[in-house]
Amino acid sequence: MCFFSGLSAQTLHSKNKKALEAYRSAKEFSDVGNLYESERLLINALRRDKSFDEAILLLHQVYLRRGQPVQSGNVLTDYRSEMEDIFVNRILADRANYFFELGEYGKARKALDQVNGEVFEIPEDIFSLLHRSVHFAVEEIKKTSDIDFQTLPKPLNEFTQQYFPSISAFGKLVFTVRENAGRGNENLYFSVDSLGYWTKPRSISSNINTDRNEGTASIAADGSTLVFTACNIPGNIGSCDLYISYFKGEEWTEPTLLDHSVNSEAWDSQPALSRDGKTLYFVSRREGGLGRQDIWVSELGEDGWSVARNLGPKVNTPYDDCSPYIYIDQKTLFFASKGHIGMGGFDLFSTRLENGGWTSPQNLGYPINNAFDQVGYSVGVDSWAYYSSSGSDGKIELKRFRLPRGVLPSKTPSILAGRVLDQQTLQPLSADITIYGAGKTGIEKHTTTETKTGGFRVFADADRFNIRVKSARYRSVRLDADEFKELSNNDVLLAPIKMGELLAFGDVNFDTNSASIRQEDTNTLENAADFILENPEIVVEIGGHTDLIGQNESNQRLSLERARSVYRYFVEKGVPKENLVYLGYGESKPLITSNTDEARFENRRIELRIIRFLK
Repeated sequence: MCFFSGLSAQTLHSKNKKALEAYRSAKEFSDVGNLYESERLLINALRRDKSFDEAILLLHQVYLRRGQPVQSGNVLTDYRSEMEDIFVNRILADRANYFFELGEYGKARKALDQVNGEVFEIPEDIFSLLHRSVHFAVEEIKKTSDIDFQTLPKPLNEFTQQYFPSISAFGKLVFTVRENAGRGNENLYFSVDSLGYWTKPRSISSNINTDRNEGTASIAADGSTLVFTACNIPGNIGSCDLYISYFKGEEWTEPTLLDHSVNSEAWDSQPALSRDGKTLYFVSRREGGLGRQDIWVSELGEDGWSVARNLGPKVNTPYDDCSPYIYIDQKTLFFASKGHIGMGGFDLFSTRLENGGWTSPQNLGYPINNAFDQVGYSVGVDSWAYYSSSGSDGKIELKRFRLPRGVLPSKTPSILAGRVLDQQTLQPLSADITIYGAGKTGIEKHTTTETKTGGFRVFADADRFNIRVKSARYRSVRLDADEFKELSNNDVLLAPIKMGELLAFGDVNFDTNSASIRQEDTNTLENAADFILENPEIVVEIGGHTDLIGQNESNQRLSLERARSVYRYFVEKGVPKENLVYLGYGESKPLITSNTDEARFENRRIELRIIRFLK
């Protein structure tokens, strides 16, 4: 929270024309960064009027901006008795802020403890934030911690500059590389943690990387969706905009520019995707925020992305708030801020989504936070936090550390991994995976992306769940948690649906001369309706039949009425008409040719047969 901004226009505390003239010139030089000429002029002004408060204050600030705290301290010593208390307090506040931003918290507190009363041109809320932050930092650095900060090993960090890492739940690390030894364009690279060994970084995709800048990306935890920032691209809405790509088969799709619901004419960057890719947090400098840059959110619905909304004052502040990361539980948000009580620069905070709102942010504390900027973090399911750090030689490296206990929620989602295979050939299948909670409501849906292996990795928030696996032209499988755990190698085997196949969910029979569905057969029909709904590509023939008693013509009409009654039942259950055909076969296809009561009952039936597939 730098206080060294230009002083506002006011009635100056001097009547010496030469001193006033020198001061105004000094201020102009200070504003453009010529601090040495500003110093010369201010010393000249103070020779003419040693009680010129504004000149004393500006000279003190010039020395601090030049990194000369001793000289700035001499200014306070030499002129303190000449100054009004409000200006003395401002110099002490400036000194406190200077030492605070260097991490010299003891010196910062010593300066603050001398402030007594109003501070010149610093609002009470800003001064209070500095005061509370300094005292917070003093207490934090007393704490001991065994956090192990690691530089990621080779073959990572082979570039001069790599930064803003984003990790999926399955070990794919996506990050930005400044190519050509840190002098070229930004492009996205990735590496995979394979049993503790990182693969050699590779360009993420020729569909994504171009001869312009692509960077600051977020990969969804399930690995299916990527949002990244691209700047100065023809057709952009603003200077830097967000683009989205999906992993299909073994490749990322051509990126799509997110529309005005997300992007604005201002700067938009630093995306963070929820684990399923359906909620997007990002940072923007657009109008309507609380500070210069705020965190915003948009959700993906049936009609596309919702109009982005500001996360509000619990998270955002009048200062800069940035670098969001939403954890795999989809409720814990990490972000960086200069506007909450911290240790200087950008600090890392966490907040949780509870009852529709965000909790008060918690500073992650020392040594995770220090006097310098902490931004661009991504947290894996194993509690490793990935980030980048700059060295004095200009090299930027990828690093990580384990978050201490208590930062992450005690209960995290289960990761369900396996393969979907053809039951007969054991060939891999692409499939839709839906996780169900209580009842029949699908709470999360995924599509297998590893088409070569049929592999899937999905999440379940509860200990008790159901999982449905569905592939086109295959019978879907629904498993509960225990059944899934009992699968051999977690392989889900699907039986193919065959043309001409009879659906065997149980018998549907009729009373003599009746087309009314019996109550005892409704469960069978409901199961059949569910099957057709879960396999919308099939067309089912509803075949009505009669026994051998009666005239052929009347039996034909009766069989058609029986088929029509089942057809109507299915339609009432929500089965689309295009999935159904009904026919009456009369007595032409008996199951049993004998004339016993049992045989006649068996012949008064409905048969459900798959006759074709919809395109």
